[in-house]
Amino acid sequence: MHRRFILSLTLLIVLLGTGVLGFALIEGWTLDEAIYMTLITITTVGFQEVHPLSPTGRQFMIVFLVFSVASVGYALSTVAAYVFEGQIMTSVKRRRRERAVKKLRNHYIICGLGDVGREVAREFSRNGRSFVVVDKDADKPAHIPDLDILLVQGDASEEAVLEEAGIAHAEGLVATLPHEADNVYVVLTARQMNPKLTIVAKAQEETTIGKLKKAGADRVVTPSQIAGRRMAASLLRPQVVNFLDVVVAGGDVLLRVEQFRIAEDSPIVGSTLRDLNIGQHTGAIVLSILGPDGSSRCSPTGALNVSTLALNGNDTLIALGSEDQHERLGRFVQEGPSASAGGQALGEKAPAT
Repeated sequence: MHRRFILSLTLLIVLLGTGVLGFALIEGWTLDEAIYMTLITITTVGFQEVHPLSPTGRQFMIVFLVFSVASVGYALSTVAAYVFEGQIMTSVKRRRRERAVKKLRNHYIICGLGDVGREVAREFSRNGRSFVVVDKDADKPAHIPDLDILLVQGDASEEAVLEEAGIAHAEGLVATLPHEADNVYVVLTARQMNPKLTIVAKAQEETTIGKLKKAGADRVVTPSQIAGRRMAASLLRPQVVNFLDVVVAGGDVLLRVEQFRIAEDSPIVGSTLRDLNIGQHTGAIVLSILGPDGSSRCSPTGALNVSTLALNGNDTLIALGSEDQHERLGRFVQEGPSASAGGQALGEKAPAT
């Protein structure tokens, strides 16, 4: 559409120049007379000629009229389409986006679609999570053609923009803006608008970590620090890194790591993993038990023997297993041993009929 608009303007300019030059050279008219005659011909207003035309001038007028009608018609249709269709499409897309965002619940908001923001968006998409991107540049989603991104264009630090992104119903927010001060302000604004929101922020400098946490960030990630540790680990413990890539990255692999929160009214509260025999019932391997603050819980002796720990409400189980095993573990955490009632524990054979 933009190229057609430029082409139509170019045709009009060439048409105007051709008419002025033709009338001036063929009829010997002055510049203002040639311009006047060209304009009344192009606009087809029907005024009388400034001077009677010569036979050659009439022939030029016939050809010029044909090209004028065609060129002006093309230009007018293109300009109308460029102005009105563009506005209509923009309005339709905006309303469609607003309706889609209003329907979202427990979604995530990504503030800033830079290098880090793009990876966050890809990870959310791989895990089937709903998310909204807030960015000033409307062309950013075009850089990720493999993702269907719901974009809210605007400054993420403005309350009106965050409201449009559905922050009242969001589950989490990721602040990945390029400037530290912007991330601090976004975290502060988001925390005030939704105190229950889980906020993860990016920090370029370690000195900013404390500011982001004071502003309300639950977790602060320093990409340079993580990259450095990862590079060192790839050299020092390459096989461990390869294993973690497999179980964390997901994809087509059989095993992955997931987390399961234990509700306060869960029937497994107060029991231990050993008592529940959770591995036999689900097949998943519980790697760790995290308390409400996110730290790993230890046995009274200080050892990380998770099988002897009594489970509490709001604890989180970190488990390794396949997708099917994770589904069974999720049901087990919600319903307890009754989740496997009516069936057999793993490894048990059904009775012969």
